[in-house]
Amino acid sequence: MAEQAGGVVSPREGPDAVGRRLALAGRLATELCDLTPAVWEQRAVGSVGSHLGYVSDDVELADVVAEAWGVTVAGAPVSPDAVQARGGAAGVVVVAHGRTWTMVARSGGPVLILSDRVAGVVRVDRDPECAAELSALVSGLSNVARGLPALDETVWSSMPPLPWHDRP
Repeated sequence: MAEQAGGVVSPREGPDAVGRRLALAGRLATELCDLTPAVWEQRAVGSVGSHLGYVSDDVELADVVAEAWGVTVAGAPVSPDAVQARGGAAGVVVVAHGRTWTMVARSGGPVLILSDRVAGVVRVDRDPECAAELSALVSGLSNVARGLPALDETVWSSMPPLPWHDRP
């Protein structure tokens, strides 16, 4: 099994990419549930083994966020396995799965993305251009997981346009 710096297995490598992505997502969710933010930042695999990414600069990350956003506003029934939430040491932890991605997030951050199209674990919650939208997304996913209305669509009806949406 191939590994990256920090011992994080890339979900893109090998024949069982989906199984490894799901296993890694479970490990990251457990860390977010069990560790305080300060301890998580210093020692957790999700912190030391992830790299920063900016949704506003990366089309692949934007696609993942847009698909996750769609789960919160579509109104269609969502499989119980697709979005899960549980309480943790420092807030609600959400795990959402798409066909080629998994998002693991804690209310108040961090927001981690694992994708079959992006190498490694990417931390996106430090993107200043969409911090408010990511916070609303995590809240909406948490609501979906608990069977509540996802988002107030009068405030957040869709993922706001990103820079490349204006390009010809």
